[in-house]
Amino acid sequence: MALEKQVMFLLTRKKTIEGRDLIRTFEALNYTPQSIRNVLTRLKKQSYIVSFERGFYSLTLNGLAAYNLSLNKDNFYYKQWDRKWYLVFMEIPETLRKKRDTFRNRLVGLGFGHLYKSVYVYPWNLTDKVLELIDLLELEDHVTITVSQEFLLNKISPEGSPGPNRASAIWNLEEINQYYLDKQLWLEKYKSEFNQLINDPDRDILSVFTHYLSLMEVKDDLLEKDPMLPPEFLPGSWVGTSVLSTVDYQLGLLGNLLSENPDYSAFVPRSD
Repeated sequence: MALEKQVMFLLTRKKTIEGRDLIRTFEALNYTPQSIRNVLTRLKKQSYIVSFERGFYSLTLNGLAAYNLSLNKDNFYYKQWDRKWYLVFMEIPETLRKKRDTFRNRLVGLGFGHLYKSVYVYPWNLTDKVLELIDLLELEDHVTITVSQEFLLNKISPEGSPGPNRASAIWNLEEINQYYLDKQLWLEKYKSEFNQLINDPDRDILSVFTHYLSLMEVKDDLLEKDPMLPPEFLPGSWVGTSVLSTVDYQLGLLGNLLSENPDYSAFVPRSD
């Protein structure tokens, strides 16, 4: 989660935030004051944030739209697959190369797999997000979306099954699983620091908040890399679900502490 996205996240949760509070928060995350000011200036130039009162910042409607579009998919490991496949076909001319590359990269970030040249496939319904992206990039005349429950030839092959369209190859699951294994090791090392913070009655609330933001960044990164395929397409050694559950658990504990503090409770989603 880039600094720009973190700033916009905070402003989606709180209508107005003073600049010095943003600087104090992100300095604790090892950003320099100048880099934070540069981001605020850049977001203002993009009309994503506005400063109605000197030193105070709010998110604009354009900023909210940009933030919502940047959000990654939900954690589909908690959902039941309806056995539908969503396919995106594109024929975008070379004159629109920049938009084409942006569209492709965002599709992959949302979890779509590259099935054939200019054809992308995904088992979860992200049609609304894809349509928003198409609208933003003005690609309506160059993209077709369809949904089907059946492949008549060369279906997406589950783990261990033969076929040219193996899920493990389309989504490069071996590389993603290795990334999860590395993150699992990081979480093991982080556990003692996390437990010390949680169990310290004199804990600094800003430290709780920065740990919360850091873990949100970890989760956002994992959700972008992981297509979260239905279980039948995942290798037996897959650790993704376990790692994400650990991150969610730690975020929940930190969120509980933040929700008790009036200065930070707004940044934590309500459980109701």
